[in-house]
This record gives sequence, structure tokens and C-alpha cells, in this order.
Amino acid sequence: MTEAQSSQQFVQMSDEEAMYQEEVQKLEKRGKRLRRAALTAGIFSVVSIICTIYTTIAVRWVLIEWQQPEKTAYEISESMPMYKFGIIGDIVVVISDTLVGVLLGLILIGAGVNPATSSILIAFKLIQQAINGANVLFSIAAGLMLDENLPIYEVVQKYFYSDNMPPIGTQIAYMFLMLNQYGHYFMQIFGGVFFGLLGFTIVLWGVFPRWMGYIMSLAGFCYILNSSLFLFWPGYDGTVTFILLAPALITHFWLAGWLLVNTPHPSKNRDLWSFQKTEAEDEPASEYEAPEKPQK
Repeated sequence: MTEAQSSQQFVQMSDEEAMYQEEVQKLEKRGKRLRRAALTAGIFSVVSIICTIYTTIAVRWVLIEWQQPEKTAYEISESMPMYKFGIIGDIVVVISDTLVGVLLGLILIGAGVNPATSSILIAFKLIQQAINGANVLFSIAAGLMLDENLPIYEVVQKYFYSDNMPPIGTQIAYMFLMLNQYGHYFMQIFGGVFFGLLGFTIVLWGVFPRWMGYIMSLAGFCYILNSSLFLFWPGYDGTVTFILLAPALITHFWLAGWLLVNTPHPSKNRDLWSFQKTEAEDEPASEYEAPEKPQK
């Protein structure tokens, strides 16, 4: 081998080394961006879960008695600060869930999932939260009819309560609460579609643990079924609601916890109908793997 050939080979290998280092740096930056996005989404998911627990227990379970409108109006009037904190919690849920949906879509795109799929997921999440925002307006309207500390309280009493038996204001407030409740069921249909599509995407492309995708798909179906029973099945009283919402409860906590401590790993096409799987397909990678270093 001549000296010129040796020099040319050295230059060629140096170029390969430079390309390798550049690729490693790109993967490292990509992994850091996804980690920051996952951490942010995890934090907002936790905030959403906490606020949802409060509004469900403090408002929907404690203050509202659907069979007794007068008692419901009295309880809300006497516990108006608790009711208003519930409204604030609902507003925080709308903001947090919107950010989580957008961040999850961006994470999927950054991990290599088809942008069209991610865009569809974001669209369903935005529609869901738009409906949820309308539900918050119904809660605010109900509070306006029952809040004794409002500057216009005397006007409300004069036109909606005085000489009206039963009081029209109580009936209107109860109707707003009913619209909020059934709007919540309607919202969950779009949430179920979002969960189902996201679960299927996880199973197909990876990024998150595969079993999370299976349970998330089941949770999406259960969301749609539960809401459809309330909206379209005459006389349904929520007998199996707790069973139907169990997969969603598991998924929400699992997704939030996973996002807080893990980095989404690169997407990969998976064989949905094959029972043979490797460890790499089921275990998320904590770091993006660098390409194989060129041999000298």
C-alpha cells in the first residue's frame, strides 16, 4: 500500500468518525427535548388528576343531589367557596389537559410517529376540552343563580325567586347543572376516541410501554360505552360505571407517573398479530441509542 493510499484511507475514516459524532449529538439533543416534553406533560397530568379528584368528590358527590333540586341549591349556596374552588379546578383541568394532549402529540412526532396520526390525536383532545370549557360555563351560570354575595343578588332574587313557587332560579340552576353533567358525558365520548387512538398508536409504534397502549385502548372503549349508556339508555343509573372507568383510572395514573420519570423511546413498527416479541419491543429505552460506531 502506497503512502497516498494510506493517507486517503485515513481521511475517509476521519470523515466517518465526524459523521458518527454528529449523529450522536443529534440523538442526544433529540432525547433531551423529548425528556423535557415528557416531564412537562407528566406535571400537567398530575395537576389535572388532582383537580379532577377534588371537583368530583367536593362538588359532584358532596354538593349535588340529583333527586333533590332544592337541597342541591341550598348546599351550593351554603358552600359557595367550595363550589367556586370546584369551578377553578375545572378550568385548570381544561388548561392542563389541553397542554397534555398537545405535548403528547408533539412527543409522538418527535419520536418518529406519522405526523398525521399525531395531528388527529391533538384534534380530538382539543374538541374534548372545548366541550369541557362549555361545561364550565354552565357551572358558572348555576353559581350565578345561587351566590348570595353577588352585587346583583337582589336583582336575581327579585326576578327569579320572589313570588315563584317553586323558585324559578332554583329550577334554572338545576338545569344548568344538568347540562354540565350531560355535557361531561358527551365530552367523554371524544376523550374515549382520543384514548383509543392513542392506545392503538402506542401498540403500533411504541414510544410508550406496549401494555399501556392495550389498557389505554380498553379505557377509550369503556369511556365511550359508559357515556353512551348515560346519554342514550333510558333509565341507566350508573350501575357499572365504576367498573367501566377502572381502566381509565389505571391509565391516567400510569401515564402521568411514566411521563415524570421516563424518556419516550424511538418509534418502531410492530407486528400487531404476532405473539413473538423481543425485550426491546416491550421495555422503554432510557436513552436514545447511538448508531454503531464505524470500525477502523
